Amino acid sequence: MEHLYNGVHLDAPLDAHLRIWTLGTGSPSLSVQRHGIATLIKANGRWLLFDVGRAALQRMYECGIPIPEVTDVFLTHLHSDHICGMPDFWMTGWFVLHRKKPLRIFGPEGTRRMIEGLKELHHFDVTARSKYETALSSGKDFDVHEFGEEVVYDEDGVRVISFLVDHGPAVRPAYGFRVECAGRSVVLSGDTTICPGVLEHAAGCDVLIHEIAAASRRQLAGNEITRRILSIHTDPDQMNEICRRARPRLTLLNHVSLWRVTQYDILARVRAGYDGAVELALDRMEVLVGDAIRLFPPGPPKLAQDLIVSDTH
Repeated sequence: MEHLYNGVHLDAPLDAHLRIWTLGTGSPSLSVQRHGIATLIKANGRWLLFDVGRAALQRMYECGIPIPEVTDVFLTHLHSDHICGMPDFWMTGWFVLHRKKPLRIFGPEGTRRMIEGLKELHHFDVTARSKYETALSSGKDFDVHEFGEEVVYDEDGVRVISFLVDHGPAVRPAYGFRVECAGRSVVLSGDTTICPGVLEHAAGCDVLIHEIAAASRRQLAGNEITRRILSIHTDPDQMNEICRRARPRLTLLNHVSLWRVTQYDILARVRAGYDGAVELALDRMEVLVGDAIRLFPPGPPKLAQDLIVSDTH
């Protein structure tokens, strides 16, 4: 009898794979099927959390993630839906789960101010709990790094590279990230319309995790706010162009924002005439990146439902 986890032999360390969890895949809406945007990557034993949207902590718990070990956090930009899960992740991870290390926060200009505001928000709670609870003081601390376009992180064979994206004139700077480890690469677009940064850094990558937004023609014609929002996001036709030009091994559509269209509509438009693998990310989906890419739906492993993506580009 073979002993497998998600199609991988247990005598082959899972950490030989680059692992991804799409913890939250939604927009700022109130959906409980798609919570706030958050993506977790484990590379060479390092846990890297990208954005901390609503219920990021709960999604990690549901995935069985050792939450106190997740201490490196990368923010694409400071819109509320990308950081509103931070207070819970910070405080509950400290006084309930007994995180021992400070949170290292890598974010754009303005991140220090945001963290100082967060500490002020919870000043009473931190002061009170520090007096009578057993959590280590070090676990409530922050180590904040603001970055530009650069190698943000380079430790134990894992590199994280930030690059500028285009989320409109009011949200500058906004960034995407490229994660590299052992010859594998994952690119996270952040919030953006089609732009040179994504095209350059996603070219030939293993997995591209990219935002998607779409609206019906009627919605676009009758609603100026929708038109304005879509102008700073990526629509299915632009996503199709990105796939054709960058040709990642797998594209996951993420941060899903829809107005009077269905997920089937956007998948059909993105896939039209493109022979690469394109899937819609789901909350708590897991991806194993190795010679093949294995994509698993939320919940217990169901090996019969494995999606095997060719290892050719």
